[in-house]
Amino acid sequence: MKYVTGLAIGLFFFNGITTTLAAAEISKNKGDREGHDMSDPIAAENIPPAPILSVEKALASMQIQPGFVLENVASEPLVASPIDIAFDADGRIWVAEMLTFMPNMDGNGEEVPEGTIALLEDTDGDGKIDKRTEFLNDVVLPRTVAVVKGGILYADQQQLYFAEVLAGDALGIREVIDSTYAAGGNVEHKPNGMLYNLDNWYYNTKSNRKYRVLPHSSAVPNGAKEIYRNKYWKMVIATTDNRGQWGLSSDDYGRLYHNGNSSPAEGEYLRPGVLMKNPGFQSSVKANALGSNRVYPARINPGVNRAYLPNTLISEGENAGKLAQFTAASGNQLYRGDQFPEDFYGVSFTPEPAGNLISARVVFESEGKLQGSELYPQSEILASTDERFRPVNLNTAPDGSLYVVDMYHGVIQHKEFLTTYLRNQYESRGLDKNNRSMGRLYRLRWESKPLGPQPTMSKQPPSQWVEYLSHENAWWRDTARRLIVQNQVMSVTTAIKQLVESNEDHRARVNALWTLEGLGQLDLDIIKVGLEDVHTKVRAAAIELTTRLDQSAHQEISQYLRRFASLSYEDALQVALIAGEIKGDDALLALKDVLINYGDKPWIKEAAISGLTGREKEFKALLVGTNLPEFMKMLNSVGKEDVNNSNALNLTADEQTSYNRGKALYSGKAACFGCHGADGAGIDNMGPPLKSSDWVNGPEQRLAKVLLNGLMGPIKVNGKQYNVSMIMPGFTASLKDQELADISTYIRNNWGNTSPRVSRGVFEKLRKAASSRDIPYTEKELNR
Repeated sequence: MKYVTGLAIGLFFFNGITTTLAAAEISKNKGDREGHDMSDPIAAENIPPAPILSVEKALASMQIQPGFVLENVASEPLVASPIDIAFDADGRIWVAEMLTFMPNMDGNGEEVPEGTIALLEDTDGDGKIDKRTEFLNDVVLPRTVAVVKGGILYADQQQLYFAEVLAGDALGIREVIDSTYAAGGNVEHKPNGMLYNLDNWYYNTKSNRKYRVLPHSSAVPNGAKEIYRNKYWKMVIATTDNRGQWGLSSDDYGRLYHNGNSSPAEGEYLRPGVLMKNPGFQSSVKANALGSNRVYPARINPGVNRAYLPNTLISEGENAGKLAQFTAASGNQLYRGDQFPEDFYGVSFTPEPAGNLISARVVFESEGKLQGSELYPQSEILASTDERFRPVNLNTAPDGSLYVVDMYHGVIQHKEFLTTYLRNQYESRGLDKNNRSMGRLYRLRWESKPLGPQPTMSKQPPSQWVEYLSHENAWWRDTARRLIVQNQVMSVTTAIKQLVESNEDHRARVNALWTLEGLGQLDLDIIKVGLEDVHTKVRAAAIELTTRLDQSAHQEISQYLRRFASLSYEDALQVALIAGEIKGDDALLALKDVLINYGDKPWIKEAAISGLTGREKEFKALLVGTNLPEFMKMLNSVGKEDVNNSNALNLTADEQTSYNRGKALYSGKAACFGCHGADGAGIDNMGPPLKSSDWVNGPEQRLAKVLLNGLMGPIKVNGKQYNVSMIMPGFTASLKDQELADISTYIRNNWGNTSPRVSRGVFEKLRKAASSRDIPYTEKELNR
């Protein structure tokens, strides 16, 4: 059985090697598990040292595929413990530095407000950073940074902020946007990302929230609410699919790519949130794994949290001692630059800091599914023999290269999951030393092709931004769209429409349509241009954007939908997603045609119901005489599942109050949804289901112990084995007894569960009884 701890911040893994230890000694670290023999799989004399290497020696330690070259862009003292970067409109780098992550092996002092957000610049044009401006130096464990009109967005251990950037890069106002952005959980299990996507929303991983900047006068989109405003804009928030762990990227069509700790690359075939339109029928978009999770390190890897377990390391042959599979997949990047050869466009790159490498996967699309395969079979695009090389994030850069964010941090496993085995590994090679002052940024580029120019977009007129909407490098396309939309530059509307009408690159046409959406300048004529496009992806964007038109255009739009219903699977799928929102006479007839022609294809039934909101009965009448039993069963369940599966109405008034508090905690401070899903159905490789669960509805003391102290290892739920890779952390330190009782009320009376809540008194008693316990329970312990 393989056990790995979770990571929501991509940089924490499951490292491990150690000798057999006495039970009393083992209990020192929270990641230790009862019954584990933490004997060293590799003799100490066979493990190479892990000294701090100069940049020159670190580069010499890299094994890189032919044709590529790795160059250092910045290193200490210009950067330290970097975990995320963002390029502004002039190509300058904003970097979030988590300086206090695991400052010592006990993690004491990590929440001291000494994390930094810095601005890095290359002032002489030689391709290397030579200027550092420390913009903020009082952030608690900064987790993400993104650029926005007027300044930057960043998040700490708890909240999302706006920080205004004044002339001379001075700090202006600094205000909280969302006080619960990263509430609950520990440092490894919190949101991150803030990716500005094609649809003009910012998305996150380890989160079900999305954010959008709007002009003060703009209407708030359906399903969203305003949470903040400043002199530049207002911010709205809405719910989206919960996804990923650490890092986020997108393709040219707004589909999102992410990872899990042992799953290096996952892609969503559908645009985010498209199956969440119907409140009576919610269906999540399942991401597709892109290729296998095998890795091929350049050095042996004893320093992973559970290396002592079978199959964690390769046991024999020339690669004995090397990591076998991903355990710490971090911020993967779908490369959309123009500096690599054309065949690399759309390749998914994933860093594995536990294995000191970066892996690459080709992505290809089939009907209703994204798939992938290793670009370099049985090898990696880049692997290092330096154990301190910790790539945790990747970014496509303005110059077309791929930037590598190297935390260069010896300790990357958080105290919540650290085993005694790994602690000894870290200490034996001095990896616990000098972890606050080191850090590197690298540039991976194609050796025989020059780098692209440094942008100066903030100093250029908006007419130039329009030209960049069709740039070969997606960074320029995305940044130009953000600048035009967030600055609401209406004067360039005509020029953008000309891109839709005549640009040869379909990616530019798609981007231009969504730029018009962000400006609120879509009209029937330009949508018709998109609907008549020869490229499926442009038609797909145009079909989605018909929902932004006034209802007076719906009659004509519905005629297009009828034609697209039998054109191709992808066209039909887009019709299914929006037909119910179009009020023209042919819209529901088009949907009927889609179901008859493609009803057995992936996502069609779910898409149809998602888009039908409020018109289910009307559509059902159209289906008389058709043979669609599976669809009819789904259609008949609309609006019933939530009511039938919630027991809240059968509770007393006091219990209902507790239920509602627990509901807020589940999706907020406790962040339970991050691993178990908003629907309680569980999330692959993260958390088992709570829905109709014998663990939720079973003995109250067992559930209370899990909520207080956590759970680790495999677990059998309703007779099915779940080899979940993550440890569930306990809430002893973060939640009060009443809050735990409220969560129990909610989960024991939702999703088909109908069990009495666990009282506050039960939690009080068990908290006292287990006051000295600092490690999670195992199933075996709780079932004794």
